[in-house]
Amino acid sequence: MYSLKSKKILSKEQYADEECWQYIEEDTLEISHSTRVCVTCTHFRYACDKHCRTFLSCRAHQRLIPQGSHLTCKCPYWQKNLADQYSFSSAVA
Repeated sequence: MYSLKSKKILSKEQYADEECWQYIEEDTLEISHSTRVCVTCTHFRYACDKHCRTFLSCRAHQRLIPQGSHLTCKCPYWQKNLADQYSFSSAVA
């Protein structure tokens, strides 16, 4: 019989590399008054550590992003997330 209760097994090393990264230097990020901010970038990632604390990271820089900066700043490596372009819309269906 199929059990609805299942355990998720996460690898202990799943976020090990991001957790040990340093923060991005202050002069790397610049204030953006548009939608071109870190949270909309294809390089942006977020995860939780073993203590359930959220940390934000940039795969292009291989550095952590300070809390709050992901909503107001961008860097020269900002790249549009192409998944948004190809996602299906319920209005079309």
